[in-house]
Parts: sequence; structure tokens; C-alpha cells
Amino acid sequence: MGLDWYLVRCKCGHSFGHRKGTSPKCTICGSNEVTNVQQFSDSRSLANAVSDANLPKELAKELSSRLESKLATEHNRKQGPISIRERVRSTLHNATDEHGVLRISAIKRELDSAGLDSESWESIIGGAELEGILVRCSNDSWRWV
Repeated sequence: MGLDWYLVRCKCGHSFGHRKGTSPKCTICGSNEVTNVQQFSDSRSLANAVSDANLPKELAKELSSRLESKLATEHNRKQGPISIRERVRSTLHNATDEHGVLRISAIKRELDSAGLDSESWESIIGGAELEGILVRCSNDSWRWV
């Protein structure tokens, strides 16, 4: 398939497309004084290029930023723990040192970095002890069961 579609820009600044073999006429001002910008093999690619060319740069940046933010949030949602319970368990695993011990300072630090209430560490640890997930080693340390 050949390059049958053209993206053109009018002297008024408007971009539009036309098919090879036809004479381009601006859909805004009616002028036929245009400059060929790019060629395409299909109308879908041309339509996307026309949309991009006519989108104000400031708006394009804002839309791009919002889309990236939304994609990042969606990616984190798919990758990260789903429930608060799973977030807490993941946070406790991150607070565990190389010897398999959890200490209050590490727990508070990891809860803060995960966006959870670091002041609730006592109830979190208490719940984990009741469920038999953690066992107390000393006044300020626990091990996984």
C-alpha cells in the first residue's frame, strides 16, 4: 500500500488531511495555499496526526501529564497489594531485617513510607500476634512464625 494520504498545514495554521490526487482546501478558511507536512499509508494514522497537529501544545502537555499519572496509578494498583490487610503485611515484610526480626523503629518507618498511620503500630502488631503471624522476641522486637 502506498503513501496515499497527506497531512497538510494551511497558512492560517490549521492542519488537515487530504487524499493523494485531490486538491487540498482548508476546512477553516477555504484557502488552497497549504504545505505538505507528512504522508501516511492509511486514513487512521492521518486522523491521529491531524488531531495531534491541531491540539494546542499546552493542552497536549496537560493531557499527557494526566494520562501518565493515571497510567502510573493504574499500574501501581495492579502491581501493589489490593487490601489494607495486604498493604500492612507487605509493610511488615519490608520492615523485617536480615535476621527475620521486626523492630518498632523499622515498623514505624515503613508504615510512614507506605502512607499508613505509624501510630497504629501497636494495634497492627497486636493483631498479628493474636492471629499467630508474629511472635514477640523482646519488648521491641518480633519474629515471623
